[in-house]
Amino acid sequence: MSNVIRKYYNFTMPELPEVRVVVKALNNTILNKKITNLIIYKPKIFKEFSPQYFISILRDKKIEKIDNIGKHIIFFLSEKLVLLSHLRMEGKYRYYLNPPKEIDKHLVARFVFSDNSELHFLDKRLFGTYMLRNLENYNKIPPISLLGPEPKDIDIEALFKKIKNSKMPIKTKLLDQSFVAGIGNIYADEALFASKIHPLSKASDLSLEQLKDIIKNANEIMEKSYELGGTTLFSYESLNKQEGKYQDFLNIHSDSIKKCKVCGQKTLKLKVNQRGTYVCPNCQKVY
Repeated sequence: MSNVIRKYYNFTMPELPEVRVVVKALNNTILNKKITNLIIYKPKIFKEFSPQYFISILRDKKIEKIDNIGKHIIFFLSEKLVLLSHLRMEGKYRYYLNPPKEIDKHLVARFVFSDNSELHFLDKRLFGTYMLRNLENYNKIPPISLLGPEPKDIDIEALFKKIKNSKMPIKTKLLDQSFVAGIGNIYADEALFASKIHPLSKASDLSLEQLKDIIKNANEIMEKSYELGGTTLFSYESLNKQEGKYQDFLNIHSDSIKKCKVCGQKTLKLKVNQRGTYVCPNCQKVY
């Protein structure tokens, strides 16, 4: 076996499928391992408590389960401790059987396990976060309590009631994690294209059936992306050396898609809430 097994997750704003890919790889790699030490190089992303407290409370805890809610990765540890991790823009994990002596300049923290393997968290921009919770409160207080349901769990009629009076663009509402958890820039564009709805359409102008179609398409698109390892706009490798491949199936969200795959008309790139947004002006109507 190779001296080092690495997994790289280097996405631009990882969304629900990519986070699920990370969680699956972590479960296949570090489940049931015991943390013997935590070495923190850049304390900025450790929130609410001091780095020393994180180190002391995580030491000797066993990783019993890893899951996600929306874009948050949740480590369930022994003694009912819960560690929340958010990758944000450029956070990524690397796992080593035999850790390298040279320290990566973007290394934030090292989780050292009892078998001397290590999990490293790297974050070039330091936007990621770690928070401590417990089994009783992790989903009852922020940030998890502020999240809406994932697309597969949404009550469409309840969501429709929440947005029917909003004059905000529908894309803005889709990116609001308190309404829908897990949808980010890529999949909002893809779902709206599949639904033939312009991202600048006011949420209040959409019908219940149109909203239902958007959420259904978002769920189906993200499920397919997950099955293909996510969308890799920048190169990465997973633990099993399989790169994300859904970028090969994108229909609108790409600088390389100059003409609509459906009608052949030139695609446009515009800004919605300062986010680069791709649209076909012919196929996607403003409501």
